[in-house]
Amino acid sequence: MLLGSALLAATPVLAQTGSQARAFARDALPKIRAAFPDAEVVQEPGEPLQINITRTGETEPAMLNLHRVFGYCQNVAADACEAELSGLIGMLANAPKTPEGEAANLRVIVRDAQYWNYVLGTKLDPLPPHRQIGDDLYAILAFDSPEAIALAPADRIAELGLSPENAWLFATRQTARIIPGLPEAGAKLDGLTVFQGEEYTGSMMAYPERWEALAAANGPDLAVIANSDQFVVAAVVPDGEELEKYRGLAEEQCKLASRCISPNVYRWREGKWVIAR
Repeated sequence: MLLGSALLAATPVLAQTGSQARAFARDALPKIRAAFPDAEVVQEPGEPLQINITRTGETEPAMLNLHRVFGYCQNVAADACEAELSGLIGMLANAPKTPEGEAANLRVIVRDAQYWNYVLGTKLDPLPPHRQIGDDLYAILAFDSPEAIALAPADRIAELGLSPENAWLFATRQTARIIPGLPEAGAKLDGLTVFQGEEYTGSMMAYPERWEALAAANGPDLAVIANSDQFVVAAVVPDGEELEKYRGLAEEQCKLASRCISPNVYRWREGKWVIAR
């Protein structure tokens, strides 16, 4: 697994510091310590859902962020929660100590402002290349591997001999090959149009040229949900009661997604994604 500066490209939810969060972290600590028997495993002071793991011989801890899995576990059965937590711990435990990334593995991921603010809070230096593509959506460069997706540090990209522009070119071309295609230009949407895939489906949101024609054909009521890397929904939904129902669908699906991108509904306005109000 690639760990861009030891930060997994998962999606955190708002910081939870109440009794439920503390209990969840307390129950998770023995599992984490068992996976890292030779490491110091401690909670971040004042933030029980951030676990700092310092392996022998390392000075900088890896950060295991439990916010997202905690939010997920509030909405699923206990066995699904346990599987998600164990998978997250296992991915970090099996990661190589030195992150590596190749140009052929560059991808574009889409995350919301909440996630990006979390990245900023970790004080990663240098930050991964990123672009704001809407009110609260960001396209971010990442490295793909069979085990995980990880943020692509700018210094690693430079080590590959790539300029920022070339890195974006590589990433967008390579991601475009694996994301679902939109309906043909001029197509009228009838009901919910669902796009699904194993990974990077949410990255569809980072391709403005793919949405311009669809937005033009379907008018200002085009409404898009980007719940996860596996699930995007588009429909024509007018403001008012129908939009409220659609927003409810977005929020419900976000709660059920193990890695939710955003609970919002978006409209396409002047080349960017705007939250439908």
